[in-house]
Amino acid sequence: MIETSLRTEVWREITRPYFETTQSVDDSVSTLEGSVRVRTAGTLLIGPTSFNRQHYSRDRRIIRQSGLDQYLIQLFVAGALEGDCGGQAISVKPGDICVFDLARTFTSSACAGSTMSITLPREQIDKAASGRSLHGVVLKAGDPVTRLLSEFIVSLFDTAPDMESTDTLAIEEAAIELLASGIARRDPEGTVGDPLLAQVLRRRMLEFIDSNLTEPDLGPALLMRRFRVSRAHLYRMFSSDGGVAKLVRERRLEAAYRELMRSASPSRPITEIAYDLGFSSSDQFLRGFRARFAMTPSDARERGLALAHADRSLSDVRAHFAEQTKWLDAEGRLHRV
Repeated sequence: MIETSLRTEVWREITRPYFETTQSVDDSVSTLEGSVRVRTAGTLLIGPTSFNRQHYSRDRRIIRQSGLDQYLIQLFVAGALEGDCGGQAISVKPGDICVFDLARTFTSSACAGSTMSITLPREQIDKAASGRSLHGVVLKAGDPVTRLLSEFIVSLFDTAPDMESTDTLAIEEAAIELLASGIARRDPEGTVGDPLLAQVLRRRMLEFIDSNLTEPDLGPALLMRRFRVSRAHLYRMFSSDGGVAKLVRERRLEAAYRELMRSASPSRPITEIAYDLGFSSSDQFLRGFRARFAMTPSDARERGLALAHADRSLSDVRAHFAEQTKWLDAEGRLHRV
């Protein structure tokens, strides 16, 4: 329905929020053509796209102008794509699923084909990936998880118009969870070689450690299972800390110190604090605590009580001066009257 001479500019305008679309350098096709159908499932956008041979580029200018900060997931139904995602070469064939982080740059060239595309919010994807970059991930056709996700994406598009408003939120959350988990299953070994991504992954691991200090199995094996990294990569990531085991022990000692310094729990047995934080014996805890803080756990508790008493005394003094200030203000107003 669009005049042939206008098709290229119209198609470029339609696709511009996602990328700059141009003819391939070696292409004899002079007109860009394509079609897009979009349905919504809550906050998700999903639909099929068809296209002739064309080239895509998402640079910093497009990222800044579009304001998009989601993941674009594309199931290739037909055609193929070759691209570069931040220095990572990708090759996508029919049946594959590829992932583009719309906050990062990429270039690609596609031959004539079609996709089923869906946009997913960043927060859930990043959480499932534990901070690892999924930009340029390609799930290959034939893999059981790829087949499952492909069927789900197509089914979600087909059923979106029939969803009741009361069901939309639940279906949206389930869709995000399934797609995020399936996409994030990629082996993250390459992440450690990227300084920026390794820093993000290390921060996620530290957050996990601090949230699970009372977990008896907290250690290298648990982190390897939880974040899917090898022992060698885990060692390199925490080599400056003396290894994961030492880091966990230090974090537990610091948590015990904070607990002992709290005046709210002066009657809680020290051995109970030690066992709750994963120490196997009171002697082991005492030796580690003394080496770390140059005092015994009992000394720390006494210091905490003394500081709490000092704080109360200072509080009383501050309250006294506050009352005096109020009295002086009242007296001043009375005399002025």
